[in-house]
Amino acid sequence: MDKKPIEKVIKLVAKTGLFFAHADGEYDVREKKFIEGFIDKLAAIGPVDEVKAEIEGSLNKAYTLDEIVSETKDLLEGFNKPEQEVIKLTMRQFVINVINSDCVEKKTETELFKAWIQALE
Repeated sequence: MDKKPIEKVIKLVAKTGLFFAHADGEYDVREKKFIEGFIDKLAAIGPVDEVKAEIEGSLNKAYTLDEIVSETKDLLEGFNKPEQEVIKLTMRQFVINVINSDCVEKKTETELFKAWIQALE
C-alpha cells in the first residue's frame, strides 16, 4: 500500500488540530499533550518518522483558516467521495477532541469550526 496518501492525511489532521489549538490565542498544555499523543501513536501505522518529525517541528506554528481549508480541499481531490467523507469525519472528530481537550470551548474556536465545516461543504 502506498503510504504517501496516508502520510498526507496524517500531516493535515495534525496541522488542522494545531490551527484549532492556537485559534483562541492560547496553546493550552492539554491541547499540546493531546496533539503530541496523536503524533506518538503514528508508529502504529508504520514507518512515518519523516512525517512525525515534520509535525513535531510545526507544533508551535500557527496556521490560518485559509491555509487549512485550501490544503484540505487539495488533499481531498486525490480521493473518491466515500474516502473524502471518511477523511472529513476523522478530521472533524480530531478537531472536536482538540477543542475539548482543554475543557474550555471558546467562542473563537466554535466560530472557526463552523467556518471550516462550511468551507468544506
